[in-house]
Amino acid sequence: MKYFAKALDVERSFTFERRNGSLLVVRDDGESFVVDLSPVGDGGAYSFLVDGRSFDCLLEREQGTTVVQLLGERVVVAIQDERELAAQRVAGHKGGGRRAIEAVMPGVVVDVKVAEGDTVEDGQTLCILEAMKMQNPIPADGRAVVARVAVKPGDVVAGGDLLVELDDAPEAEEGAAS
Repeated sequence: MKYFAKALDVERSFTFERRNGSLLVVRDDGESFVVDLSPVGDGGAYSFLVDGRSFDCLLEREQGTTVVQLLGERVVVAIQDERELAAQRVAGHKGGGRRAIEAVMPGVVVDVKVAEGDTVEDGQTLCILEAMKMQNPIPADGRAVVARVAVKPGDVVAGGDLLVELDDAPEAEEGAAS
């Protein structure tokens, strides 16, 4: 099965094939490599070897995303398999009414890019959250109107805290009478 990952505005696709227990063959856009993967303890810690180099990483699942800590960096990664992606394309954005955009990890709000009443586009940065010395843009999840901004620069937030509430944007009216 093919998997699609997006992190730091970079999208890639992968396939995995398990061989001999802990060995995985990873294919990424024509390139392939063998990974020897081993869990460490009971949590989300893993140790793995790639081309003779050893790495340790920590994986945390948070509200539909995966946070990867590797080489001293924390990166939020959105992962979907090909079935999820196909279902999402078929369904399209159906408008979910008011929805909450929440912090995926604890951090400090360093900037708020929107105000109540603003219309935002899919992927537009709503605010910037600093966590683990990295600035993470928090994007809109579709075309919407900002209903409420719950934070300001300098606020300390926990994972799951409300940042912004969005409402579905009204459809553009063509030929509407005044």
